[in-house]
Amino acid sequence: MFDDFRDIIKKWKESSHLEKEYDMSRFVLMALLREGPLTLKELEEKSFLFISQFGLYHALEESWDHKEQFDITAQVDSLLNKGFIVLTGDTYELTDTGEPVAVESAQLIEKGAQFVKKNILSPSATARNTVLADFFLAFMKLTAGVLSGSVGLLADGADAAVDTGSASAVWVGMKLKKEMIGTVVIIAMMVITGVTIGYESVTKVIDVATGTVEPISRPYLVIGCEGVALVAAALLCFYQGFIGKKYRSLALVSQSIDSKNHIYVAAAVILGAVFSMVGIYFVDAIIGVYVSFKILKDGTELSREVISSVKGEETDFSKYETFLEKRWKRGSIDSFRFWTLYNLKGSNLDRDGLVTGLERTFKQTYVPVLSEFEVSAADGFDFDERFHELIQPLLDQAMVTRKDNTYVITRAGRQYVDTTLKNMRYHQIT
Repeated sequence: MFDDFRDIIKKWKESSHLEKEYDMSRFVLMALLREGPLTLKELEEKSFLFISQFGLYHALEESWDHKEQFDITAQVDSLLNKGFIVLTGDTYELTDTGEPVAVESAQLIEKGAQFVKKNILSPSATARNTVLADFFLAFMKLTAGVLSGSVGLLADGADAAVDTGSASAVWVGMKLKKEMIGTVVIIAMMVITGVTIGYESVTKVIDVATGTVEPISRPYLVIGCEGVALVAAALLCFYQGFIGKKYRSLALVSQSIDSKNHIYVAAAVILGAVFSMVGIYFVDAIIGVYVSFKILKDGTELSREVISSVKGEETDFSKYETFLEKRWKRGSIDSFRFWTLYNLKGSNLDRDGLVTGLERTFKQTYVPVLSEFEVSAADGFDFDERFHELIQPLLDQAMVTRKDNTYVITRAGRQYVDTTLKNMRYHQIT
């Protein structure tokens, strides 16, 4: 598996036709190969769409270190000089020399996309990767627990070991087309975990009261270990939830909720270690009681979902959202609103026209790389049903006005679009 991935990366790096390892020239060539002659404005729109997906524009503002890669104008000039494309009228098209290079780039991206979809973005791969992650976390926690003498860390490590087993059950269940078995196992483990944490927390409160609690010998090791575990749990929560909702897998959604609970458990252990350094030993126990109730509550709710699913009722996956997913969706909606204004800048449109434009832009337009990986901010988003959610803030901010059944962009809206595009162009050439 990993040999295939290394081979893809090696071929990408060793391409003798393009200078930069991740040259945006490939973006231009793939767009021209897929859609034929395009104007500079059309190519630029594709790059803007690429940047704006999932709030990537905001990420560029904060942390992108290679913004020159998005300079479409410079890339087009470079390709013209190399003889890979030619300008005919106001459109660019591939030459006989450039077409093989474009085909090679498209094949490499497609091969990489197939690898990622098969080994990372499929339900079975997610279940398998969860087993590997849980095994690593269990080994790390148990080792650190033995070295530090932290009962909380040892208990958390034992729970991670159990998670490895339950994750294996989910994976095997998917392989055998018996996914519901894995879901039931996860819920059972959540209930056991909730009861165990509650019992240990109450016991520790009693030990603190009677003065028999043992101090943690290496609190910094506990904090470091659980810090890693907390980050891993957050990433797993998002990963499992994203794939679970995309493919409507209740087993993966259950794992996502279990991972979310591990974030709370890790935070409780960290707080316990921090406060133990100053002689306060009951904080993690109090938090543990709360975490115990929350885990049991989640387990109960998931049990209801399983029963409903067995009865043939439709599961509402939209209610299972993580913090990262909520932020991601906010960024996506910001992108939809920007493109609503962008479309209105060209001409006044009614509701149907705007919905059609958004559908075409985010669900039908080919965008190199994103289309190969089947990544879209609009996955599962109903523009017609949620149109009011998109347009109302623009009306409230006076960026758009309504005349009869037609929406018209205001001066403030035009200024916002122009400023945003200017910033994107700046980030492309800085």
